[in-house]
Amino acid sequence: MPKAFLFDLDMTLVDSSALADLRRQRMWTQVAASMHLIRPFKVEAGAAAHELPGKLKARDIPIAVVTSSPRRYAEAVIKAFDIECDALVTYEDTTEHKPDPAPIVEGLKQIGVKASRDVFYVGDDGIDVEAAYHAGVSSIGVGWGIESLFGMSSTAPDILVDEPKQLLRAIELDQLSYIGERSAAGEKYSSHWGSVLHCDDHQNEVYALGRYMTAGDPRHAGHQLSRAILSLKSGDKHADMFGKALGKAIGLIETEAAFIVPVPPKPSQTRNRFEAVLAAAEAHLPDDMEIDLEGLKCVKEVEGYKAMGPGERAAAIRGAFETKWDWDGADVILIDDVYTTGETIAECARILKKQGAGTVQTVVLGKDQRAFVRKRCECGRTMKIRKNRQGVQFWGCSGYPTYCQRTEDL
Repeated sequence: MPKAFLFDLDMTLVDSSALADLRRQRMWTQVAASMHLIRPFKVEAGAAAHELPGKLKARDIPIAVVTSSPRRYAEAVIKAFDIECDALVTYEDTTEHKPDPAPIVEGLKQIGVKASRDVFYVGDDGIDVEAAYHAGVSSIGVGWGIESLFGMSSTAPDILVDEPKQLLRAIELDQLSYIGERSAAGEKYSSHWGSVLHCDDHQNEVYALGRYMTAGDPRHAGHQLSRAILSLKSGDKHADMFGKALGKAIGLIETEAAFIVPVPPKPSQTRNRFEAVLAAAEAHLPDDMEIDLEGLKCVKEVEGYKAMGPGERAAAIRGAFETKWDWDGADVILIDDVYTTGETIAECARILKKQGAGTVQTVVLGKDQRAFVRKRCECGRTMKIRKNRQGVQFWGCSGYPTYCQRTEDL
């Protein structure tokens, strides 16, 4: 049973996308004049997002709304949509702001609940996920409010849902986490849309069994999926686990693929790390889906690939793969271990399509995550990742624009 829920407000409980630019520029006078543009999120069945706090509160679960918006605005939205909560934390209530945990910590204080994994912060943005981690609570991402699944996939929440009613389910919420992470930990999972991590790169559909934490991330040490992915490079200890999880994940995505093809080993490598995994996956795949270990071949050794940036990688890996088949319009699922910049799978997909493949979807074992290392501004406040009007991300002080306007390249 969850001990408490804390909710972000905008794009989590209500659809305020029409005011996004005004809110981003903190033009609150204009926002106040445009409040009629805020809408409830549409749902096909079950509770609407703004009804969730009231329904959970009716079960005697403490509820707080934690937002970076000013109090006057937040109170107006809560009143307009009749959002029930035990506490409201706004921009004025803390000196530090998300991704700093201070607002969530203040919310917990006001509802009298201690931080734990049974406390959930629900939001639509990567800064919500990071703030929840630093506060010591679990994060839930809401698919109905996320601006970019690709952007969210690199700062992914502990749980990803696409329907408000899922937060009202009687099962343990942890079971809604990613197939790969639950499987690596030897725990049960409940299959749904968010059991796979959606990492659409706008060229090919990309899905992950879960998150991959690098060694520089404080979450790495206790993350069993990340360790299992690393161990697969040298042995097949976790092949059965990966095979079953992979088969189940493929069953969750919309696909008409006739073939499954792994990213091949380098010319200097003799072992195909996916051979045992795909052998284990076969029992969980549709009968008409064929595994082809020889579908791609790597013909070019690329030195220092991991140290390269995305542009360098794209140029270096060009022509590194070939296929001897004419795929005759068949759809293909490509398999890889970790999705970082996406250049490898993009080149593999290019070669497959050049030789006649239809749709190429990719399923990876893990999606590389941005390390949750807190960055401090010169003024002492934490910095957060912001985005300018052209969509370029950068570090910006959490005190912007009232207290500090320092920025740094991301």
